[in-house]
Amino acid sequence: MASLDTLVLGLGLFFLGLRLISQNLRELGGGGFRHAVRAATHTPPLASMLGVMSGALTQSATAVTFILASMLGSGLIRPSAARLVVVWSNVGLTALAFLATVDIHPLVAYFVGGTGIALGSVRAKPWSTVAGVLLGVGLLLFALENMGAGAAPLKNEPWFRQGLEAALASPWFAFACGFGAAALLQSNAGATMLVITLCGAGAMPAAAALPMIYGTNLGAIPLRAMLALGMKGDAIRLVRTEDLFCLASGLLMMALFVGERFGVPLVGALSAELTASSSGQLAVAFLLSNLLPALALSPFLSAYARLFDRFWPPAPERTLGEPVFLSSHALADPPTALDLLAKELGRLLGSVGVAPRRSAGGKPSADTDPELLEPEFLQLAAAIETFCLKLALRDGLGPAETSRLHRFRTALAIVRHIAEASAEFSIHLGALPGPVEAVAGPLRARLERLLALAAGAVASLDMAGIAEFHAQTRRHGEPITALRQAYSDGLAALETEQSIEAGILDTDFELCAWLLHRLAKLLPSLAVLSNPEMSLKEGSE
Repeated sequence: MASLDTLVLGLGLFFLGLRLISQNLRELGGGGFRHAVRAATHTPPLASMLGVMSGALTQSATAVTFILASMLGSGLIRPSAARLVVVWSNVGLTALAFLATVDIHPLVAYFVGGTGIALGSVRAKPWSTVAGVLLGVGLLLFALENMGAGAAPLKNEPWFRQGLEAALASPWFAFACGFGAAALLQSNAGATMLVITLCGAGAMPAAAALPMIYGTNLGAIPLRAMLALGMKGDAIRLVRTEDLFCLASGLLMMALFVGERFGVPLVGALSAELTASSSGQLAVAFLLSNLLPALALSPFLSAYARLFDRFWPPAPERTLGEPVFLSSHALADPPTALDLLAKELGRLLGSVGVAPRRSAGGKPSADTDPELLEPEFLQLAAAIETFCLKLALRDGLGPAETSRLHRFRTALAIVRHIAEASAEFSIHLGALPGPVEAVAGPLRARLERLLALAAGAVASLDMAGIAEFHAQTRRHGEPITALRQAYSDGLAALETEQSIEAGILDTDFELCAWLLHRLAKLLPSLAVLSNPEMSLKEGSE
C-alpha cells in the first residue's frame, strides 16, 4: 500500500509541475504565439516547426487544437496552416518523455528547493515567471522519482502480475490499457510518462509497454469530443483532424508492432539500436509514434479537409445578435480571446447605421425609442459584455491582458453611446421634410464613412487605420469643419422654419463625431497592448 501511495503522490506532483510549466510558459510567450502563427500561415515548413514548438511548450495537442480553433474564427490563421500546426504539435509533446530517461537523482532536491526559494523571493516579471517554469520542471523530476519508487514494488502484487500477463498475451489488451490510462488522466503525455516510469523501475517489460504507449494517443479523443460540443465549421473540422491523427497513429504503430512480432525489425529494433536503456527505448518509440503519422498525413491534409467538409459543412450565417467570433472555447487562452473580442466589437460597431428612420406607414417619426428598433444590437452588446466578465474571472490573466480587457470594456461603453447618438441622428433625419433631408445628405454620408472607419480600426487595431480614423474625427479638423460649413450654407438657402428644424441634426452629428473621436483616442494604447512591437508614436503620425 505504501508503494501505491508513493505512486499517487508522484502522479499528483507530475500534473502540478506540468500545469506550472504550461501556465508560466504561456505568460512568458504572451502574444508571441499568435504573432508566430501569423508569420507561419503561408509557409508549411514554418507551420510544422511552430506545431512542434507549441506542443513542446504546452505538452497538450488538445490545448493547441482548441487555441487554434478559436483563432480560425478571427481569421488569424488559415485552416491549412492550422491543420499542420495541430498535427506537428503531437511531435513536440514527446519532448517530455525523454526527461524520464535522465537520472539526476542527486540534483532533484536542490533543484526543487532552489527554484521554490527563487519563486518565493523574486517578484519582478519576467524573472518570477521563469522561476515558476523551473519549479515546474523540478516538480516533474521529483514526481518521476516518486513514481519510480512507487512503481517498483508493484511487480510483486498479484493483481499487477495478472494484468501484466494479460498484456503480454494480448497486445491489443495492452493497447486498451494505454487508451484507458490516457482517458482517465486526460493526458497522453502523462500516461506515457507513467508507462515509461513503470518500465524503467522494472515493473514491466518493453514488450507490454510499447502497445500501451501506442494506445495513449487515442485516450484524448473522448475529452475532445466533450469539449467540442457546439463547435461548427472550420473549428470542428480542426478538432476532427487531431482525432484522425490519433487514430492513424494508433493503427499504424500497432500494425508495425504486429509486424515486428513476426520477425520484421521495425520500431522496437530501431529503438534498441539507438539506446540500451528500456526507458530510453520507450521514449524513442513514443517519438516515432507521433513523427511517422505526422510525416504520413501532412501531404494529404487538404484531401482530408475536403472529405471532412462533407460531414461537417461550414457553419450557417449568424444573425447580428449572435456572436460570430466569441465562444466559451476561446476563454481558455486569454490573449486569443482578446483578439477575438476586437473582431466582435468591430462587427458590433459595423452594424450601426444612420439611414432615416420612419414609422411603419412611411412617415417620419421623431418620438420612437431607438433601442426598440435595434434589439439585435443590444443582444450582441450584452453577449460581448458577458464574455468580458467571464474572461475577467479566468486564471492566468496577466497585467497586459487585464489592461486590454479594461480598455475593451471602455470601448464597448463608447460604442453603445455611439449607437444611441446615431439612432437619434437617424430619427431626426427621418423626421425632416424632403428638401431639408436632401441638404443633409452629405452629413449622413460623412457619418456613414466615419462609422465604417471606426469599425475597421476596432476590428484590426491597425495603427495606420487608427491614425486615419483619428484624423477624420477631429472636431476642428479640416474634414469636419468643411462639412459643417457646407451644411450651414445649404440650410441658409432654405426657408427659416425649415432651417430651424434642421439645426438639431447638426448637433446630433457633432455628438456622434465627438464620441467617435473619443474612441479614436482610446484605440492606440489598445493596439500597443495587443501588439507590443508597436509604439504609440506610430498612431500619432
